[in-house]
Amino acid sequence: MPNNHRNTAEYTRIFDNINKVVAALPARIAVVAVNFSKERFVKKNWVDVTSERWKASRKKKSSTLVASGRLRRSIRKVSVTPSRIIIGTDVPYARIHNEGGKISGTETVRSHTRRQHRRKGYTRKGKRVKATTVKSYRVKSFSRKYNRKFAKRQFIGQSQELNRRIDRLIKSELDKAIQGLR
Repeated sequence: MPNNHRNTAEYTRIFDNINKVVAALPARIAVVAVNFSKERFVKKNWVDVTSERWKASRKKKSSTLVASGRLRRSIRKVSVTPSRIIIGTDVPYARIHNEGGKISGTETVRSHTRRQHRRKGYTRKGKRVKATTVKSYRVKSFSRKYNRKFAKRQFIGQSQELNRRIDRLIKSELDKAIQGLR
């Protein structure tokens, strides 16, 4: 009889551990999904079944899709419930970069002053000196049309690789709960 009581207590402890893990799993899975999406900016690819490299950007000043870092920093948990996890971003240009496509429209440029610098270098006593002249021009407001194409550089969405990572997390957390490491 005492052995039977010990088994019941052990099973109760294991079930309690499993319940705690199941309650905490949605938040942990959301963190894995957010980190997976942010990792795309570092590796510059999308991974589903296979890895798909992003098309390189023309600008060489900064990394592809990272000028200020606003888009990458904006990826976060939107909603976490036991049955559904949503991650997303509130940056308005995120969708066109993630899905690719064309946008067109008309933009208005306000009137402003444009300054033109002219630098003329000369040498004085072996040292190079720069002389600067500045001209200012007044630019009237105007409207212009634009047509812009964006290559698809997916960083958020469904992925088999992400599903594998989530499966590994769930398995390892449940194994720890059963073994009593939690």
